[in-house]
Amino acid sequence: MKFQFYPLTAILFMAVLAGGTSYATPFPADTLSPHQLDPVVVTATRSAHSRDRIAQKIEVLTPNDLQMTPSNDLTDLVRKLAAVDVIQYPTLSSGVGIRGFRPQFSGLNQRTLLLIDGCPAGATNLSLINLNGIQQIEVLKGPASALYGSQAMGGVINVISAHSKGTPRGKAWAEYGSFQTSQLGLQVGGNLTKKLDFDLSGSTFERGADYTIGKNNLLRKAFHFDNALKYYSAQPQASVSETLADGQQRPNTQFHQYAGMLRVGYQIDEKWRIDLRGEKFQAKDVESPGDISSGSTEASKKDVDRSALDFTLTGDHGTHQASLKVYGSEENTTNYVLNEYGKPIAPYRSAQSQNQWKGLQLKDIWSLGPHSLTIGYDYLKASNNSRRWYNDSTARAPYQPDYALITSALYVQAFLDFGRLSLQPGLRNERITYEVKTTDLLPSYQAGKKNLPFVSPSLGLTYRLLPGLKVKANMGRGFVTADAYSVAGYNEVRDSQGRISITQGNPDLKNESSLSWDLGLSFLRPNTGWSATLTYFNTSVTNRIAKVTTKVDEPQPNGDKIVSRAQYVNATEAHIQGIETEIQYDFGFLADHRYSLRAFLNGTSFLKAQEGIRQADASILSRDIHNVAKNTFNYGLEYDNLAWMRLRLTARNIGHRQDIDYTDVLNPLIRYPQYMVADLAATFSIENRHQLTLKVSNMTDENYYEKRGYNLPGRAISLRYQILF
Repeated sequence: MKFQFYPLTAILFMAVLAGGTSYATPFPADTLSPHQLDPVVVTATRSAHSRDRIAQKIEVLTPNDLQMTPSNDLTDLVRKLAAVDVIQYPTLSSGVGIRGFRPQFSGLNQRTLLLIDGCPAGATNLSLINLNGIQQIEVLKGPASALYGSQAMGGVINVISAHSKGTPRGKAWAEYGSFQTSQLGLQVGGNLTKKLDFDLSGSTFERGADYTIGKNNLLRKAFHFDNALKYYSAQPQASVSETLADGQQRPNTQFHQYAGMLRVGYQIDEKWRIDLRGEKFQAKDVESPGDISSGSTEASKKDVDRSALDFTLTGDHGTHQASLKVYGSEENTTNYVLNEYGKPIAPYRSAQSQNQWKGLQLKDIWSLGPHSLTIGYDYLKASNNSRRWYNDSTARAPYQPDYALITSALYVQAFLDFGRLSLQPGLRNERITYEVKTTDLLPSYQAGKKNLPFVSPSLGLTYRLLPGLKVKANMGRGFVTADAYSVAGYNEVRDSQGRISITQGNPDLKNESSLSWDLGLSFLRPNTGWSATLTYFNTSVTNRIAKVTTKVDEPQPNGDKIVSRAQYVNATEAHIQGIETEIQYDFGFLADHRYSLRAFLNGTSFLKAQEGIRQADASILSRDIHNVAKNTFNYGLEYDNLAWMRLRLTARNIGHRQDIDYTDVLNPLIRYPQYMVADLAATFSIENRHQLTLKVSNMTDENYYEKRGYNLPGRAISLRYQILF
């Protein structure tokens, strides 16, 4: 291990020696300086405030993080930098969970809300978000339903796009690396005329060869992260070696994608402006491998695309900042079967799903001296449609009926500044409509509609104890909407003997909700090089939904018999407690900031993360929440001579996680082993316009996974050339 890290240590040492030298070719000013510790954020209040003044815990990812973190998509960035839980498959399928909520990557009922510029991103899958043309990414930890409504139970990820002004500037790049991976990209923005400005970006990504799983596993061997454990109900636990796939080439892991964005803004007069923004993401023939742990060689392909369009009108009238945003987005996935039971077949389209979002946001920020009041109205209609086919292209019944979730909400959020003390009270009143639609080939599913209200309050507090030292507290209610079918659906299934099983929605069903609070200390003294936060959080989740089936004997006039009735009820709970840590120190302070040498760490440790599961006999089983690590730590060291060179070494350490092993006929509980993965990036600037960036992902070539059986790539090296203009 010492040998592996010695070259980097030597490079950093030489870089420090060069740090006092002045050069005439600094990095571009559009990236935050590594020691700029207090950026402006908007996610926590829907208005701009410095992060240090906000009660909520927020991680901010900057353009520098994007450039200096080996990543293929948004999931890579948040898992390597924000200490969150993810589920990630090899090709364009991933989801995230914050503060103990299980990661999800499909459906309209997730527990982490994904936004772009403050409105729903139009994606249930983080891998479909374009990373080009981003100003910053804000990861808010903790409930935010008082501002954003459903899904913001664990937190919010808000991707904020660039809004360029002034003389047009841009950059273009080309990158090539392991597994025949290539990227091309362009980003440009600025003013075309005094009143007309724009941002334009586009990129391509292609992995032209199947990747290889890690082989050397220096960190796994050093810390003995070799085995998973299976826990059976009626036999002793078993240890399972996770070394069998070491060094294997992973077939069916090639794909290519395209993404583009265009924003056009026009300053109507001194007070009013309009912006029109559209983006497109498309990936075709995305290969997907089978599950290694089951020995499956089955594979499939899919086409995925995402498109979004929004129109924004903003006005600044002295103490009022008003805005109206109208938006729409769509996400489509089409799956193709390539083989069955391990044998190749003639490929055919097997399934297709479509998610749509349409809505508007109306907001007014009223400034009252040091205070501000944000008042707004949100409307959103989110819908899901799905279809399936046989191999002869004959339509077959989908897994679920088409449905829509319609929300209409009024909210108010205040920021009250009393000097040493600031308060953030908020309240949101939501009206939710659950609509199950008539669906072809599912005649037994009856259409239905039901309306339910929900109120989400919140309160945040910051108090300055000493210069740079603050205590922060936050309390809020979060919720996620129930599935439309579980509220307003109805389905009858009749077998050949006339026995009928009925599943009926429950109009009295309550939304799954949470009550969370956190308490922390924040220390921020940029002039000393130090920044640190320590936060304790506690979440209680109630009204979790379970399906309850009751056996009955109800003869019908036609001779049929109803033998069971099933309904959804609020039956279980979950309890989560943990500690979040964030600390960084810039050794450049000791040299009067002639250079930056920043050590940083952030992590999440769970004291408790348990959920109740209703059993067939109506008893409640308490278990650890699946796919949530006991401990997650991201840490690293970054050097910047503030002129021509930046170096960053980062690592991610993930503790034990639990899941159900469905590849075993007994479906035992399985505990994943820990893992640690390290990355390296080095960027060199040449003559003010040219940059070379070397990235090494998974330096020590570890065999690891986020979802068992879907092991991720081993060591990957790439080189990027970028020109600024």
